Amino acid sequence: MSFCTYAEGAALFDSTPIENLFITEYMPDATNSALKVYLYARMLALHPELGGSLQDIAAVLSMDEEEVYRAFTYWENRGLVRRLTDQPPTYAIQPVFYANQSAGNPLDLEMRANREFNNQLSALFDDGFIGQHEINKATEWRDTFKLDQDAIIRLLAYAKSLVRSKNPRPSSVFDKANKLMKDWSERGIHTLAEVERAIAEDTGEVAIAREILKKLGISRNPSEPDLAYIRCWIKDWGYDKDAILAACDSTTSAQYPTMKYLNSILENQRDEKQKHFGEVAAVLRELNPKSAQPTPDQLDRYAALIDQGFAPEMIRLAAVQCHRLNKERFDDLEWRLSVWRKDGVSTPGEADAYMRQMAALSRELREVFRRAGSEKRPAYGDLQTYRGWKDAYPAELIDYAAECAKGAGGSMAYMEKLLTQWKKDGAATLEQARVQHEAWKQSGRTADKPTNPALDYAQREYKDEDFGDDFYFDYDKVFGSEESKA
Repeated sequence: MSFCTYAEGAALFDSTPIENLFITEYMPDATNSALKVYLYARMLALHPELGGSLQDIAAVLSMDEEEVYRAFTYWENRGLVRRLTDQPPTYAIQPVFYANQSAGNPLDLEMRANREFNNQLSALFDDGFIGQHEINKATEWRDTFKLDQDAIIRLLAYAKSLVRSKNPRPSSVFDKANKLMKDWSERGIHTLAEVERAIAEDTGEVAIAREILKKLGISRNPSEPDLAYIRCWIKDWGYDKDAILAACDSTTSAQYPTMKYLNSILENQRDEKQKHFGEVAAVLRELNPKSAQPTPDQLDRYAALIDQGFAPEMIRLAAVQCHRLNKERFDDLEWRLSVWRKDGVSTPGEADAYMRQMAALSRELREVFRRAGSEKRPAYGDLQTYRGWKDAYPAELIDYAAECAKGAGGSMAYMEKLLTQWKKDGAATLEQARVQHEAWKQSGRTADKPTNPALDYAQREYKDEDFGDDFYFDYDKVFGSEESKA
């Protein structure tokens, strides 16, 4: 046993010193996981009796062993930890003072010289961890292929955008970047500017810039400032190529159109649209909580709705109703507002009353469909037709027409045909309608099925097919069933 050790339990009452140099130079860039592991490892260095393996640390910190291992690799890359053995992995804590001194062996000197570069590489990934293999690959690009460090960072950022994952593994990103690097090195690409140019060519930015310059009447190849404008307009401001080319038409008043002048036009257009940005973002969140930021097209369409006289609260309420019906496109929102306007709905209060009225109609019509032997869900055109029936015919006639339509699959067109004929023949009561219907069947004047599908005029008038077969109002989904209220 050791000559002198801490008494059992003494670690809980001891202190673990942390240098100010660590707090100012290392802590700001460290992830939460890396920081937890480092602080606990510093305590273990003073009190090894508390544990001695990755498993022990993982158990205490509620982390998995792989995450603990990657945290040690993180600090190893930054010169604060030195690996002693591999199987099992053991480490020595390097004094922060030592890690920042110029003296030491060549490997330590190289590690300290590369520390900032390693920090930049790690910062590209959400968890801040990259392995030694990735660091060696980046060093090879720098030392063998003579790629500048800032160019390597840009290369990796671009490669990350090409990987189909929200949080790609570093190995996947480096593999993608390595393929790009081999191609680019043959093209003599070394600097950040050359990498930006290569990316611009790969993404089509150069081709877009050529079109814009041609439309402006400028005869030269795109320059780096030109490409910087393109990236800003597309990535930061959300314009597409067609919108930019359309803005070129506004430069005709200038004697000598330039990219800078076009930039001022697009900036003014963007500022004008931004006044509705917050409102549109709120509407999109109502349509779909996962919606991204408003696009220029959506900003334009929202402004058009405002110009048509729709109040912001009306638009927001329409978005709420669309979401309840699983209709989450901007097209659906515009359609619902057009329906409200057609039906004389112009205020949020009227919209709420209207939707409740349509909900009640939907419940009634579903019962009519069941009488006709159908479980189909009412579409908007069906509700409009049914509302017209309620104004023109007794409820008992509508129910009887539904019963007569059982052989026609519950077709509203067939029910419409019956109701219209009964009215024409003066059958105003249920008994009169029964007599008429029996007489028709005996004479063969009516058929079991409608002969003309086009008689379903409501569907044709309101074009429900443009919005899917299930653009209906589900009373139970929106307002709750009567059973759930009981």
